[in-house]
Amino acid sequence: MAILLMNVLQLNNYRIRLRSKRFLGISLLLGLMIAYFWFKPSEGILSDKDYSRIVYSRDKSVLRITLSGDDKYRLYSHINSAGPLIKEAILLKEDQYFYYHPGVNPIATLRAIYETYIKRDVKMGGSTITMQVARLQFGLKTRNVLGKLKQMFYALYLELYFSKDDILEAYINLAPCGGNIEGFGAASIIIFEKELSEITLQEALFLSVLPQSPSKYNPRNQQIPSELTESRLRLYNLWQDKTDAKPEPDQITHSKMPLSTSYFVPYRAPHFSGSVLRKYKKEDRIYTTLDWKMQKLVTRLTQRYVQRKKRLGVENAAVLLVDYENNMEVLAKLGSVDFFNEKIQGQVDGTSARRSPGSTLKPLVYALAMDQGLIHPMTMLKDAPTSFSNYAPDNYELDFKGPVKTWEALINSRNVPAVSLASRIKEPDLYDFLHTLDLGNLKAKDHYGLSIVLGSAEFSMKELVSMYGILANNGIYQKTNETFTADNHVNLPHDRQYLTPQACWLTRQILMKNPQPNSNTLLAYGNNYNSEVDLVSVGYKTGTSIGFKDCWSIAIFDKYILAVWLGNFNGYGNPVFNGRQLAAPLLFEIAKNIMSENAKSPDYEISHQLHWMPPGIREVEVCAASGQIAHPHCKRKLTTHFIPGKSSIVKCSICREVFINTKTGYRAYAAGKYIKTEVFEFWPTDLLKIFRKAGVPRKTPPIYDPAGKEGNNYLLGQSNRGLAPKIISPMSETEYLMSPSETMFNNLPLRATVDADVNEIYWFVDQQFIGKSAPDETQFWSLRPGTFQIGVVDDKGRTNSRKVKIGLAMN
Repeated sequence: MAILLMNVLQLNNYRIRLRSKRFLGISLLLGLMIAYFWFKPSEGILSDKDYSRIVYSRDKSVLRITLSGDDKYRLYSHINSAGPLIKEAILLKEDQYFYYHPGVNPIATLRAIYETYIKRDVKMGGSTITMQVARLQFGLKTRNVLGKLKQMFYALYLELYFSKDDILEAYINLAPCGGNIEGFGAASIIIFEKELSEITLQEALFLSVLPQSPSKYNPRNQQIPSELTESRLRLYNLWQDKTDAKPEPDQITHSKMPLSTSYFVPYRAPHFSGSVLRKYKKEDRIYTTLDWKMQKLVTRLTQRYVQRKKRLGVENAAVLLVDYENNMEVLAKLGSVDFFNEKIQGQVDGTSARRSPGSTLKPLVYALAMDQGLIHPMTMLKDAPTSFSNYAPDNYELDFKGPVKTWEALINSRNVPAVSLASRIKEPDLYDFLHTLDLGNLKAKDHYGLSIVLGSAEFSMKELVSMYGILANNGIYQKTNETFTADNHVNLPHDRQYLTPQACWLTRQILMKNPQPNSNTLLAYGNNYNSEVDLVSVGYKTGTSIGFKDCWSIAIFDKYILAVWLGNFNGYGNPVFNGRQLAAPLLFEIAKNIMSENAKSPDYEISHQLHWMPPGIREVEVCAASGQIAHPHCKRKLTTHFIPGKSSIVKCSICREVFINTKTGYRAYAAGKYIKTEVFEFWPTDLLKIFRKAGVPRKTPPIYDPAGKEGNNYLLGQSNRGLAPKIISPMSETEYLMSPSETMFNNLPLRATVDADVNEIYWFVDQQFIGKSAPDETQFWSLRPGTFQIGVVDDKGRTNSRKVKIGLAMN
């Protein structure tokens, strides 16, 4: 019985001990699990690292690599995108058994201890790749035994929580490569100007050796040290022994030659790369539209041009080249001729700075006028002294041409016709058109008035190029585009048709008539600037700001829009800053070289989009003198394009056949004996005055025979024929103020333009006759407060009237 009881007690004790062991085992396992998850990093090895950002051109050339937040050139390279060569080279050089040890290689460690401390032969490192990552990541000091032990501990820690690929990737990105270059990705770009995945075997072996002694082996400002070349050669021989692949003969030769390195930190196209870095702050790698070949061409030509013109006081320029057919992609952008020149404020970006555009907005005015049916290319416009309310524009040359055809007025940049058209276009007018596009940071409309046509509002070069993109892309608006990033939906073309394709085409044809600078020949619809390549029509416009502070030239040709600006960022003017004389020659020089380069490519085809005539345009024969539909009395006739149902096109009223008495020379009222017919051009008196001033007087019709039998009864029947008078003073929609204390200034001048056959005009105020005068004379009327109807009647019975408001000035 006692024995049985002892057995039972022993069994219970065994069970208790078994339970205790289980409890301890479970507790230990649970503790290990808690410790594992407690100490488990919440992020990856490289999660706390800040990286450089890199900007690429469209052909993947590196334009810019920035410093990281801790002033390192450190470029993140994923292990799968780094390429196999660098991984093989690293494992061969640093840790051939990397994928087999737990973070510490005991054999390598014992060998290092023996060689370094026992044999005291040479210092030999036994660090694995994991141990090196631990040292780099945690900033360990490993030159003593305690530091080595800590390094081993952290290596085991890394192996516990991260995969081998994670650790190898960390080493690729953290390995010191000399100076402030960290990681093989940045080293490859700076030393070889290549992506890490594009390097050769010899370059990979070179990079893998660098961390062995980065300060000594780095090739900056010196040739590659012989020790590095020898180390690379030994590594290459080891690679030959380890690999089954037979090396190519050129690899063997190349292995014995020094590598070509550049040690170049890319800082290309600084204005362009800087702008995209500021715009895409979250992107580490930015792939841009810039064509590096085009950029170099534009930069070289512009710098040389400015250097040639330096004696004239020309110090700076900006250029923008855009492919309007392909998403308005920026191909070249030069913000200034010297980014690092503080004297010319070289770091200011001339393509983004808003400046006065001069006359470069005029093509939009003409396109809007064509869209609204006011003109066609041969419409005759008046270039004569004219006032618009309280605004009286003048021409650049301070002269007037009289009647000018629409296309001549645009390419010769006549101010008065442009302002006159701007006063007539409505819904939208030019301001509304620009405001809808959200361009120019415009102030209120009243701030500019009609002067906006001549450049009183400021725009950047990028905005101007986008405006010309509307003309090039048949009425569709799109901003300039600099990158291939995922958010390019913001740069997609607008769905709205801002101008009709017909108006855009007609405007482009006019711009293509603009002759080359320093040329007096107008080449119909195209100016061939290079006989060595195919004919390329360059449609362009120039602009000069008030005070000669800016000069512009903007062209549409082939598939490009090219804009050129010359001036000073300090705002000082220079009389040499003339768009046609200074900016246009540079524009044509760049355009010529672009097309010459394109002609060298057998696959390049010239775009025909600019010449494609949209449906809805027809030709009509017009009078060469008036631009109106020709009739049998028009001696010279031309053809022009117009938009049926929209273009304002009427029968010619300038060329008229009249009866002349061959005996008296007077104008007769009807056909009869001694009566012949003759055609005269009936120009308004203000234009006849300009003709006489220019030394090209027009032959005016003779007066009627004073003894004519039909007299005024006949003339009354003719009152609807010819041009009615037009009052030019007083101005419309203007309030005049009279001062009771200065009576000598209280006379209002009354002036009007009339038809060529008018001899006298009669003035009325509220239907009361106040006097008569010759067509070119001024009649004066004494002011008095109130609102009055001013009327004028010519001696043919044709009339015109205008309301005027007179107020009292406060003394």
